[in-house]
Amino acid sequence: MIKDDEFLAKELGWGIGFHNPDFVNLADVTAHQVKDYPIKSVMDYGAGTGVYTAAFHNAGYNTSAYEIWQAHTDYIKEYAPHLKIISKPITTDLMLFIEVSEHMTDKELNKLFKAIKPTYILHSSTSEVTDWDGDWGHINIKTQNKWIEFFQGKGYEMIKNLSYPTPYAKLFKLK
Repeated sequence: MIKDDEFLAKELGWGIGFHNPDFVNLADVTAHQVKDYPIKSVMDYGAGTGVYTAAFHNAGYNTSAYEIWQAHTDYIKEYAPHLKIISKPITTDLMLFIEVSEHMTDKELNKLFKAIKPTYILHSSTSEVTDWDGDWGHINIKTQNKWIEFFQGKGYEMIKNLSYPTPYAKLFKLK
């Protein structure tokens, strides 16, 4: 299993950070695609480098970043010190859940959604199985239909496929 500093180094090498204007732009367009929904507060669950958190903050949302890996929180503190990093998940209008759920067991996911109930969830998770999934901590890869069923079981309905940040992005709303 990869360590947090190794994972951060790989992400930064791939351009997943504040140094890459294309990635920052992707985060900005991701934030703007939900502007017509009644969303004021956003929690970026598994915030990684914090670029999505910053994009939503810059778009006027009250944002919080939740990230368990110290290397990532240190990066956020260095490159976006204005962002609020929280120590436990909270209920917000929108939860960003971008490329995180495949790193969690169903037991962990069930515990999360027992603790919080965001009104909207912007979810993106790959359905593609690769030879390196185990190395990257991909322990819960589901088809897109299985993710929809999972969220339906938690009381959410899929209201829209989204264009960003990935082809797998979906917007769910609590029923």
